Amino acid sequence: MTACFVFWFSLAALLYVYVGFMCLLVLIALVRRRPAPRWCGGEPSVSIIICAYNEEKSIVQKIENCLALDYPHDKIEIIVVSDGSTDGTNDILNAYRHPLLRVMFMPQRAGKSACQNRAAQEARNDILFFTDATTMHPPEALRVLLKGFSDPTVGCVTGRPVFRRDASMTCSGLSRREQYELFLRRKLNDVQTLFGAQDCMYAIPRRIFIPTRPDLDSGFVGPLQLLAKGYRTVYVFDALAYIERRPPSLQDEFARRSRIVLHGLRGLIYMRRLMNPLRYGFTAVALISSRLLRWLSPVLLLTLFVSNLFLLHRGPAYGVMLLMQVLFYAAAWTGYRCERKGRHAGALLSVPFYFCMLMCAAVTAMVNLCRGETYQTWQTRR
Repeated sequence: MTACFVFWFSLAALLYVYVGFMCLLVLIALVRRRPAPRWCGGEPSVSIIICAYNEEKSIVQKIENCLALDYPHDKIEIIVVSDGSTDGTNDILNAYRHPLLRVMFMPQRAGKSACQNRAAQEARNDILFFTDATTMHPPEALRVLLKGFSDPTVGCVTGRPVFRRDASMTCSGLSRREQYELFLRRKLNDVQTLFGAQDCMYAIPRRIFIPTRPDLDSGFVGPLQLLAKGYRTVYVFDALAYIERRPPSLQDEFARRSRIVLHGLRGLIYMRRLMNPLRYGFTAVALISSRLLRWLSPVLLLTLFVSNLFLLHRGPAYGVMLLMQVLFYAAAWTGYRCERKGRHAGALLSVPFYFCMLMCAAVTAMVNLCRGETYQTWQTRR
């Protein structure tokens, strides 16, 4: 009886996380869709904040990209924080001269959140625009992003990253996952709020900015702290951030996803009060559904598989369910072998392969969480 309950609970939870919650958002959007923000025509002053660690190859290009943004120069400042760089970054910043540029040097590595806190403390302008040293924006990106602030309930706006792609199984799976994620974000935009921002491109009014604890991810915890104060985070899909790095390999993507899940789980523990449905209602339900349960999916997959083994004697239906799971994992393994050999396959293999890679990355993140890892500092992938 216990195995039967565990099996059906695990299956129902997985179906809810990846299908049911999406359907719920679609239904809610039909009755409580928020109107799209309309640009009010104002031009608030903006502090562009860039955190850099050993970015000698890209920092000049990044500064010039910011200067090329279609925004009045008398309403922007560019703040670059070098996080204990040990290459030529500091020398380049010391030699670069421009009246809009302000440079800060951390005496030793402190991590992205600490750098952003320092820059926000010194910023002079109305809006804090956080961007990465390896991210390039089209000229209209800042104006498009700021449209999100037309709604007074919005405390954070974030843009859409565009990664380089190749024909690998990893990039194929990533592209299909992004299609799913974009649809989910559109529906969250329509009915509620996003939970977290894209680290490479987001903005917050300086008057409501809340510093993030240095060992936590500012791109995730920062918007959650604003949510606790009643401010939403919205996704502006036409505000683009081009990630100027090589297409992600399997190792790159595994490390990135593991880091994201670790930061997310640590952030949820810190902001756990937001997951109280009695106090935060559907916001808590959406946060649990779109973040916590998804990151705990490996546990549900394991309990589903093991409990299925104990139920094989209960009838052929359980045998069919086990066979479907085995075939899914076999497809993922075949996709992995294709990736290792440099072969490309369609969605039939790339989707199971990428999904299982995400689950393995989540397991690694949970192990690192139990070990007390924080990944407070970062190393840019080239």
